[in-house]
Amino acid sequence: MTYQATLLIELKPGILDPQGRAVEGVLKGLGHPVESVRVGRVLEVVLRAESEEEARALASRIGAALTNPVMEVFTLEGLKALEGAEGGR
Repeated sequence: MTYQATLLIELKPGILDPQGRAVEGVLKGLGHPVESVRVGRVLEVVLRAESEEEARALASRIGAALTNPVMEVFTLEGLKALEGAEGGR
């Protein structure tokens, strides 16, 4: 079965986020009433697994491999089965 996992990788609280500060400055400069901005990464990974449980475990291992554990955390935001995608990629 083919699944699509959505992983969110973001900086841990308290880690300086210069990219987020830059975006915050731009948005404020454009007149948007933002309080703060944190920038992270969203990854959508298509993977094959025998079950949803296996797909969830595989997605977690992928998230852990792509995360710098000193500065970042990852969250598995979503997992869905892709119908008709067998052998599609």
